[in-house]
Amino acid sequence: MKTIKKIFIDDVVGLIKNFFALVIVVGICFLPALYAWFNIYSNWDPYGNTGALKFAAISLDKGYTDENGEYHNQGDTIIENLHENTAVDWQFVKSADEAIEGVYSGKYYAAVVVDKDFTYNMYNVFTEEIDRPTLHFYENQKKNPVATKISDTVVQTLQNNINVAFTEVVVSGVFSSASDFSDEIQEQGGVDKVLEKLRGLSGDLTRYQNTINTIIANDAALKSNLILAKTDASNLKNQAEQSAKAIGNTAGVSGTVNTTLDSYSKDISEAMDIVYSKSQDMRKNIDVSRATEDANKMASTTKQFLMDASDVEYKLAAVAAGIPTDKIDTYKNTAINLLDGVIAIKTILNLDTSNEISQRESIAKIDATNIKEQSAEVMSKAEKNKEAISNIDTNQLVANGSDQLKKAINEADAKTVAFQDAFNNKLRPSVSSNISSLTKTLNDTNTLLNSVGSTFGNLMVMFDAINGSIDCANTSLEKTGEAITYVNGRLIDVINNVEKAGESEKLQVLVNALSGDPEVYGKFFSTPVDVVTEAVYPIENYGSAVAPFYSTLAFWVGALILTAIIKVTPDKNKYPNASQRQLYFGRYALYWVLGQLQSIIIVAGDILILHVQCIHPGLFFLAGSFIATTFTLLIYSLVVTWGDAGKALAVVLVVIQIAGSSGTYPIELLPEFFKKVYIFFPFPYAINAIRECLCGMYELDYLKYLGTLIVFMGVSLVIGLLIRIPFEPINHYMEERMEDTKMM
Repeated sequence: MKTIKKIFIDDVVGLIKNFFALVIVVGICFLPALYAWFNIYSNWDPYGNTGALKFAAISLDKGYTDENGEYHNQGDTIIENLHENTAVDWQFVKSADEAIEGVYSGKYYAAVVVDKDFTYNMYNVFTEEIDRPTLHFYENQKKNPVATKISDTVVQTLQNNINVAFTEVVVSGVFSSASDFSDEIQEQGGVDKVLEKLRGLSGDLTRYQNTINTIIANDAALKSNLILAKTDASNLKNQAEQSAKAIGNTAGVSGTVNTTLDSYSKDISEAMDIVYSKSQDMRKNIDVSRATEDANKMASTTKQFLMDASDVEYKLAAVAAGIPTDKIDTYKNTAINLLDGVIAIKTILNLDTSNEISQRESIAKIDATNIKEQSAEVMSKAEKNKEAISNIDTNQLVANGSDQLKKAINEADAKTVAFQDAFNNKLRPSVSSNISSLTKTLNDTNTLLNSVGSTFGNLMVMFDAINGSIDCANTSLEKTGEAITYVNGRLIDVINNVEKAGESEKLQVLVNALSGDPEVYGKFFSTPVDVVTEAVYPIENYGSAVAPFYSTLAFWVGALILTAIIKVTPDKNKYPNASQRQLYFGRYALYWVLGQLQSIIIVAGDILILHVQCIHPGLFFLAGSFIATTFTLLIYSLVVTWGDAGKALAVVLVVIQIAGSSGTYPIELLPEFFKKVYIFFPFPYAINAIRECLCGMYELDYLKYLGTLIVFMGVSLVIGLLIRIPFEPINHYMEERMEDTKMM
């Protein structure tokens, strides 16, 4: 312990005696605080300055004159309201083209264009063909991502206000109609006539409600179909991409250079070569037999021809199983030609031809739908034919006589010549041609399937957009439907109450029931629910909200600067008897003190200079002390253990933690990688500990976060004291090599 104290005291004395070193150390203590303060101040109230964002607005609304001759123009009303709106800097342009062009050029962040039939559609919602009032919104999403979020909020607020006005117009109209009946009662005094009209009005409202319900039901069905369509589009997109990948592998698109195709081509070519070789052997044997008068020789040649023909039929069937479907007829003609020769020869020699006839029928049945199955059947029958021919007794053939055998051999020669002609000039060239063009076909298919996958991906985006539009439209329709249901219910109650009342009371009951202010009803139904927001752990401003993140980042930057300026190991020659552990803690004591000074400056500046919201200042200082200790100890241990590589690792760690520590965005919004690894870094626990101090405590969360930081301290000690040991020779060697460069 004495050695550790001596190293620390020597470090402090050395700094005090060296003025320039002392100035640098003081700067190191303030530099991280400046980093935090400037970042917090720059984010103090960004949304309070949205009034500088330029948004264009133009109304093309032609307006609408109702049955009473009163002119309405909701588009002008929207523009008038925007004149009083200071949330953004509204620019009122002269044309829609100017507004849209301004968005494209970047002059405006967004533009609102009110449709020319906006008011007409709003006041004629119950006509047979309903066109929803349309507000066109254009936004430049390239210009700035945060501005896009603000513009989305602006247009959503605008849409909500218009929905309110829309419902107010409809409901006011309905109640105005009801009030008109009250006036008519007093003028005419005819209760029965009014009841008749009320029933008619109730019927109209019921039809209106049914119309709205039908539209909403259709929208629901459309949404359901959109979900299914999106699912199907996603499946088709995946299938198209998978098929493209599979075809790409088959055709060698991804570098396999036609491996599968070459294998297929090789198998077909080998089978074709065998067929050709067999046919050549058949011709040679026939030529030899025709020059002899030996019946036994002719009988053996004939039997061999029959067996070779069965072999050829087997190979042809194997080829047929893989040839293109448009070449099936060529194969069938070639195979049947040879088989007819076999049947003819066996007939001449009085042999059973039932097997060949059955095989011929199977070949004739082959088509594009069952080529593989029928080819397998033909191959099976060819095997049986060969087995049956091998069992033929040569003496049985000799018994037919030389003339019959010669006749059979001549027939075999003629059929072989015909077969070779068909095989060499028709079947083989057509199959070879198809093999050579198959690669291009597969590549074209691959491109097409990739294009299809992209198309279905775009369809999915379109389906989402349509789904959002349906939700917005249904909001207005549902509110209107609720209003109509309420009004219709009141009318039915009025009718029932009037019918139940005595003759002398009917008029008064009717007048009292229909009295009311249409505008009051309209405003009520446009916003029937009052939302009261109660903030839990309220934050005074955005700067206070981001203070935990930037303060934590400043603690890490401060610790990193310490390792960059101050050596992590004391001079061993000055302390020859000191152990590695004593050297470690002796120098770290200076790091700890400087880290605590950095912490005090950062926290004090947050509270006293920036006036960051802080409910528990004392606990904020304590949390800062824990965080500074954790970060200085961890980075110090990394550098002690791995030298400059440890400094690089500390930079990598801060980069990962800035992106994925939930300091700005909720961790649930980040990619899967950060969701899995963020718990293994100290940033989240440091940030949350500061949030508890600034916003308010919840149970024992503050202690849990500090406890987790203590765990990271323990990990740091393991790295600096134990894991360091096997790396010392390597670090020493690397330091020498870096010094050799005279640059590092």
